[in-house]
Amino acid sequence: MNIQQLGFIPAILLMTLFLLSCRDLRWLRGLRGSVEKKLSGEWEGTEGGNKWSFIFNKDGSFMAVMGNDLVFPPTSDEEFVVERVSWEFDDTQDTIHLDCIVFIKYKESGETQRVVLPFIIRFLGQDKILIRTEKAENYIIDDTTSPPTMYLFKRPTGFVAKSEGQLILTRQ
Repeated sequence: MNIQQLGFIPAILLMTLFLLSCRDLRWLRGLRGSVEKKLSGEWEGTEGGNKWSFIFNKDGSFMAVMGNDLVFPPTSDEEFVVERVSWEFDDTQDTIHLDCIVFIKYKESGETQRVVLPFIIRFLGQDKILIRTEKAENYIIDDTTSPPTMYLFKRPTGFVAKSEGQLILTRQ
């Protein structure tokens, strides 16, 4: 059997080998479904004996609960009103960036502020994710945005073997 009898088989094999060897396979994400679709729902995990629940709703709202206590977003009080909450992701990054965002309005001044809880996430399977945030000494304020943005934590640059602020969540 000579090469002409094989036809397009060698070309197809070479193209397949090339595509599989590419490190950047982001285009496959479109075939497997968007991050938004995969992340929507309720996720639970445990860190330091505390049960955590993260709920990412399809309407863009979210909640983070520790035990039976709502941790984020804050509830309106005598100082401010929570105007809206949302979650956004950036899957063009090497680790997916996830921001949980709250827009608050201070009652006394009338000023609005964007409060961001930044995470990185990695899907470990269809029903498991690894999520991490990194505690900062102080809040990080960015006055160049409108409205001004307060980052509650520093976004980590990657995952580590074991870390406070990193946990595995399972879809409920």
